[in-house]
Amino acid sequence: MLLGDILRRSAKLYPDKTAVVFEEKRLSYKEIEYRAKRLANGLISKGIRKGDRVGLLEHPCPQYIELYTAVPKIGAVFVPLNCRLAGKELEYIINDAEIKVMIINREFLEVINSIKPDLKTVRYFFCIDGAISGMDAYEGLIAEFPIEVPQIRIDDDEIAVQMYTSGTTGKPKGVMLTHKNLISMYMSRIIDFKLDKDDIFLSSIPYFHTGAEYALITLYIGGTLVIQRSFDPGSFLDAIEKEKVTVTGGVPAMINFLLQHMEKHPGNYNFSSLRIFAYGASPMPVTLVKKTIETFKCDIYQSYGLTEASPGVSILRPEDHIVEGPGVNTKRLASCGKEIFNVEARVVNKQAIDVEPGKVGEIIVRGDNVMKGYWKLPRETEEAIRDGWLHTGDIATIDEEGYIFIVDRKKDMIISGGENIYPREVEEVLYTHPSVLDAAVIGVPDAQWGETVKAFVVLKEGHKASEQDIIDFCKENMASYKKPKSVEFADSLPRNPIGKVLKKELREKYWEGYDRRVS
Repeated sequence: MLLGDILRRSAKLYPDKTAVVFEEKRLSYKEIEYRAKRLANGLISKGIRKGDRVGLLEHPCPQYIELYTAVPKIGAVFVPLNCRLAGKELEYIINDAEIKVMIINREFLEVINSIKPDLKTVRYFFCIDGAISGMDAYEGLIAEFPIEVPQIRIDDDEIAVQMYTSGTTGKPKGVMLTHKNLISMYMSRIIDFKLDKDDIFLSSIPYFHTGAEYALITLYIGGTLVIQRSFDPGSFLDAIEKEKVTVTGGVPAMINFLLQHMEKHPGNYNFSSLRIFAYGASPMPVTLVKKTIETFKCDIYQSYGLTEASPGVSILRPEDHIVEGPGVNTKRLASCGKEIFNVEARVVNKQAIDVEPGKVGEIIVRGDNVMKGYWKLPRETEEAIRDGWLHTGDIATIDEEGYIFIVDRKKDMIISGGENIYPREVEEVLYTHPSVLDAAVIGVPDAQWGETVKAFVVLKEGHKASEQDIIDFCKENMASYKKPKSVEFADSLPRNPIGKVLKKELREKYWEGYDRRVS
């Protein structure tokens, strides 16, 4: 099975069934499959061949689904781009991926035009909203072409999607995900969540990362996908009732916003259709779990993973979210559950030997879901995948029953509102400020977002800068969600004998009293 074929079976069995609901549009399986096939031929007409990269800069929309299936169908590689990134960040990724065709929404015209002269490999630009200056209309890639796609030999271990994840070096890395990686993950999800053709999935998270998996799984099984361009608590809750949604998901911060919205706007909300609410990126406090179950009256799942694993590693099931009753162990809610179907996860020491329960080690993963490697980074790939095992960099313990408890991040990653933020990226920007001599960035606990970014800054002698100056500077030079929410000025930063900043020491007072050093 190949990624480009995920619509084939559903279009054959349920041609007239609604596949996608987006704003006021409803697309049947036959319509969206035909559009994807025509798009595949449109890309071929522009010289796109096996292994070429096609990029998309846009919020969630039906075009995402079309590209996710059309691009791999011809052996090319789809590169979804983070639409929250700043121009220079996008420039690096587009050039690194060697993207040949760029598709954007008009909203991003200004940022693309600002870097267009520096994009070395892009041959064609297309706009989803229609032809604009310097860009042809996306629909022109579809309307003029037939639905019969040439037969192209594609093996399931070839690259289908390339997603960018930031690293400790400050440079984003292209994670190469094969057809086998993604299809095996979809099968695992279908089995673990017991999904079928009658499910209606409400999607309100970005598609530039692996959160898009649930959207594609829904179409794979013949269900109906309800897409929202962005998350709005009111419209999200309305959609559950209007579309009779059975499955949805998000991050704990989103769930918190939904509950807050209902408190401010009490009413007769009807969630009787909902059977699953999945969340990820971080655990939920017991009080929030309890309130979520009471409000939505459905099964709750937590999913843990990373882009390099397509992304699934472990799952905390509904029976583990019981918060009341005899013999209930709520400490389990702090875990990320047990390994998912068809994936092997272990917690090991430096010698790759399984740690004893309660001992600290690193989570490693093996399965068909593990990435092929990092694009053009053989050394980093060898460091990440050793003897067939993906080393996640997440530090954890495991209990006697196999539940995994993450306690820290080897790579210092911050997760704020479900978005991954790497301190080094922020530090690189801070170092370009004319008044900054030294800087370090950590994540600190936040009740609403899980974690927020905090910067420690040492100013150059004779220079002055306020907290707001530093924050504004970061906002101007990188994606706004990555900027520090607070800045603390210091005379110096704590370092070990070889000069490495002791971030554990910086974090300590903020995480005192927390069982986990991540939130």
